[in-house]
Amino acid sequence: MINSTVKKVALVSLTLTGLLASSFSAQANESLVSEITAGLESNLASQMQEVMNVAQRELSLSIQAQLSETLFETQDVDVAATQDNQEEVITSAMIKE
Repeated sequence: MINSTVKKVALVSLTLTGLLASSFSAQANESLVSEITAGLESNLASQMQEVMNVAQRELSLSIQAQLSETLFETQDVDVAATQDNQEEVITSAMIKE
């Protein structure tokens, strides 16, 4: 009778120990998963910020290049128009004389 009581107590103790151990490991796994998730979110956020900064710089440089080309073309057209006007003035002055 004492042996059966000892066996029951030992069985209950082992069962409780197993349940507690599994409970602690489950909590450890949850904290591990949450730490990994937080790390991934942080890394993704910093990478997205870096990508946005690079895209903004590239867009800015592209717009600056297009503006420079447009201004250069406009200056060429203005210089050509000024030269044409000067030639017309000279030509018209020669014709008037």
